[in-house]
Amino acid sequence: MKFNAAGPDGLVDWKAPGQPLILNATHGAALIEAIERGPIPAVHGVVRWRIVDLVKLLWDESSLPVSRPTLSRELRGLGYRKLSARSKHCVHNPTR
Repeated sequence: MKFNAAGPDGLVDWKAPGQPLILNATHGAALIEAIERGPIPAVHGVVRWRIVDLVKLLWDESSLPVSRPTLSRELRGLGYRKLSARSKHCVHNPTR
């Protein structure tokens, strides 16, 4: 049936399109603005953004149910990277 519909090119298995993105351009722009502005501790209750905080922010502002892995993937697509502090060994002595 594929061959009859599209000829030899119809036999090629193309990549499935997958689900559409949850964040549209408006939501992405609002998320970027919130990240660049940073959290207000008195309002948001945090001093730095974590992915779970951004998930809650998206839910509170636009009722978007976004999971942590999905938001992490979206943030990587927008050019942001996850930063974490480097751990120190428990016997680390800074005076040496």
